[in-house]
Amino acid sequence: MLLKYKYKLKPHKRQAVIILSWLELARKQYNYRLAERLNWFEATRTPVNACPLNVSVVGTLHATSVHRIYQNIPEFRVQTRDGRKKDSNGNPITKKGDKYPNLVNGYVLWETVQLADLAQTKKLFPKYKSIHSQVLQDVIQRVQRTMDNLCLI
Repeated sequence: MLLKYKYKLKPHKRQAVIILSWLELARKQYNYRLAERLNWFEATRTPVNACPLNVSVVGTLHATSVHRIYQNIPEFRVQTRDGRKKDSNGNPITKKGDKYPNLVNGYVLWETVQLADLAQTKKLFPKYKSIHSQVLQDVIQRVQRTMDNLCLI
C-alpha cells in the first residue's frame, strides 16, 4: 500500500510576498531561457535538439547571423571544482580544470550553457540572489524538458 501525505501551505503575509516574488522571477527566467532557444531555431531553422547530418550549422549561416547567435556563448566551459560523482576507486569523475565544449558540430549544448550562465544572471540581476540556486537550475531543466517534448521538425 502506498501512502501519500498532503500538506497545506499557509504562509504569513510577508512569506506570501516573498513566494510571489520568487515565482515572478522564475517565470521571467523561464521565458527568457525559452526565448533564447526559440531564437536559435528562428535564426538557424534547425531543430534545437539536432543538427543537419551533412553540413555544420555554423558553415551554413551568414557571418553576421553566426556572430549574433554565438556572441555570448563561449566555445568551452571549464570545470570549477571536482565533481561529486566518484569512480570505483573513489576519485572524482570530473576534475577541476577539465574543459568541455559548448558547441558540438554547430550544435549548442543549451542546457549546460544556460546552467553555466546562472552565475552571471545573479551578478547582473541581484534579485535572483534571493532564490536558491537549485530552484533556478530546475527552471532550466523545465525549459529543457519543454524543448525535448516540443517537436520543431
